[in-house]
Amino acid sequence: MTAVLRVADLDTAGRWIDVPAEPGLERRYRAVTGYSGAPPPAGLASVVARLAYTGGRVMPPGGVLREIAQITRADLPCAGAWQARVASTVDEGRSGRRRVTVTTEVRRGGVDVAAVRFVLDWPAGAP
Repeated sequence: MTAVLRVADLDTAGRWIDVPAEPGLERRYRAVTGYSGAPPPAGLASVVARLAYTGGRVMPPGGVLREIAQITRADLPCAGAWQARVASTVDEGRSGRRRVTVTTEVRRGGVDVAAVRFVLDWPAGAP
């Protein structure tokens, strides 16, 4: 069973981590989104960023994705080793839900590729 993601798991404390992006990730992204352009799809960086902050763990049930914003800084590589640096902030809500902002910087080969910001409503009672 895969562990459930906790708020405490979201931050890499300024360190770059390796992101295991499986072979065929771009092909599957294209199949799901219908993207058929020649350049690599920019939205792939959001997928890699999510892989980075979840670290293979599942999101706790009851959470809500509120927003995704991406700044693309370079052409996206389609294959090879990705790296990411993840930072997060938490705002305590009155309803028991916490608003969590996760910012993931993505790079490959030392080149900054994108920065992706996710805004999440964390489920009440989830760690």
